Amino acid sequence: MYRCVRHVLWGFILVIVLTTFSYMVNAQAVLEPIIVTAKAPQPFSQLNREVYVIEKEEIEDLPIESLTDLLEYVGSVDVRQRGSYGIQADFSIRGSSFEQVLILINGLRVNDPQTGHHNSDIPLTLDDIERIEVMPGPGSAIYGHGAFGGVINIITKKAKREIKACFVKGGHDLNQEGISLNEEIKGVSLGLTWQRRISDGYKENTDFDDKKISFHLERDKFKFLFGFNDKRFGANGFYTDAHPNQWERTQTTFFSAKDEFDLKGITIKPALFFRRHDDHFTLDRNAPLTYMNTHKTYVYGGELPLIFSFSFMDVVTGVELNREEIKSSRLGNHFRFYEGIFLSFYPRFDRLTMGLDLRGNGYSDKWGWEFSPAFNIAYQLKEWLKLRGGFGRSFRIPNYTELYYWSPANRGNPDLFPEYAWSIEGGLDISKTNWQVGLTVFSRWGKDIIDWVKRQDFWEAQNISRINTLGTTLFFKKKFKKQLVCLDYTYINQTNKPLAMYLNYLRHKIDLRNVFNLRYNTTLSLCLSYQKRINQDVYTLFNIRFKKATGWKGHKFNIFIEVENLLNTSYYDNIGVPMPGRWILGGLEVELF
Repeated sequence: MYRCVRHVLWGFILVIVLTTFSYMVNAQAVLEPIIVTAKAPQPFSQLNREVYVIEKEEIEDLPIESLTDLLEYVGSVDVRQRGSYGIQADFSIRGSSFEQVLILINGLRVNDPQTGHHNSDIPLTLDDIERIEVMPGPGSAIYGHGAFGGVINIITKKAKREIKACFVKGGHDLNQEGISLNEEIKGVSLGLTWQRRISDGYKENTDFDDKKISFHLERDKFKFLFGFNDKRFGANGFYTDAHPNQWERTQTTFFSAKDEFDLKGITIKPALFFRRHDDHFTLDRNAPLTYMNTHKTYVYGGELPLIFSFSFMDVVTGVELNREEIKSSRLGNHFRFYEGIFLSFYPRFDRLTMGLDLRGNGYSDKWGWEFSPAFNIAYQLKEWLKLRGGFGRSFRIPNYTELYYWSPANRGNPDLFPEYAWSIEGGLDISKTNWQVGLTVFSRWGKDIIDWVKRQDFWEAQNISRINTLGTTLFFKKKFKKQLVCLDYTYINQTNKPLAMYLNYLRHKIDLRNVFNLRYNTTLSLCLSYQKRINQDVYTLFNIRFKKATGWKGHKFNIFIEVENLLNTSYYDNIGVPMPGRWILGGLEVELF
């Protein structure tokens, strides 16, 4: 314990020294205000809870190649990858399980009802993303089930006139090609993005072929999005150590349409979405007929929020209706409907902002209705100092694997019911012209947590665990004219009864993101993550990128070289799946307009 705390303190001292040095050599820059998207958008300065925001300018410079790589270096987020480049990854926030995080695209849910292992199958490239918003803590009062440990909201960017192409070559026969075509015609923004990434893998049976295509259309406040992702990959050790030749293919299709218009002073924001996910798994790629599973899930629905704006308060109300279905060779065929009714009050005073969120979700299953309240408050002590606090209830319904899976070793349980938790948190934010600091202390009391219990010769899903979580986060961001420094620290301690299988949470996590704009249109960026899991030795991940920008006849060219896991750290996020060592790659980005 002492050694971990000592490492944390030294890390902060190092960042403070670097930042102080940068302050002496760089002119200062203003941190621009950010609009955070929820049911009713709020300026960053008026938020009354903890939120992390990463904008596209930072995303473009960081030494990352996928969304999962990016989230690896965000405070409170625990990314447990199987393999490289986001082929399969689980997301945890504030010590939650990977099933207890809600993933959104433009505020619409994309979680998979079969299993949370597929929540990272997101049919978007980094070029499609405007920003990432991570909201730790309970979110069920706003978004419904699944927002147990937190919410990750991916905001797509509006297309502007440009043609971009990217070519990447790296170790383990890595090849990546991508093109982005964007145009604006008579007020209509159109964008088309395609990307393919292929590699032989960093060890036997870790090869992959990952293809993505997306299409955006925007006019005024209407937004249409289509995305498709096709992954084929060797799954060595993903689900069992006994069969190293596992292989899997997943396909994800996503459609959404959103609009916004005013009707006699009322803002109406209707939205529709559809997500299909296909999963084909075989235990031995060399003998595929020996054992295989096929699963198809369909999720579709819509919502109709109404926003009433007054001089002192916004009131948001509305309804949501969704349907989930699975057709599976292993789990059978099932479907369920659920509806949501929500009502939120956001009063504003001179120094005080508050938010009261109330939501009810009804299910066609035997669970009936779940009610989720939340209350958050913030007081502006000084122009630069804000105190905040809040509490809320969150819940998660069982997925289809937990309900209906059957094999000789594991069996689902159709008698499961939702797990839930009450959470409370408090903190402060300091916001100056060019730097920000945030401190949050939180606690979560979870009950009826779903876990797998040993029953003679097999494991069975049960509502058995009580898990209490206590933690703190520290956020620091400083922006200069030629440098950006972001530092996050998260500490978590959990107690449970009885012992939960999935608990291998991050006790300590330090994330550093640093971007230096050097002379001659060159950029040096680095990401560092110090991670100490409760049941593993500490390890440090370090990525670095050097980029040179140039131009010719109005066209832009970026040449870069990147090293992932520069320290060649030997580590694993999931037991039995060693992660890649040092990986060197380089590439060329071309922008024609």
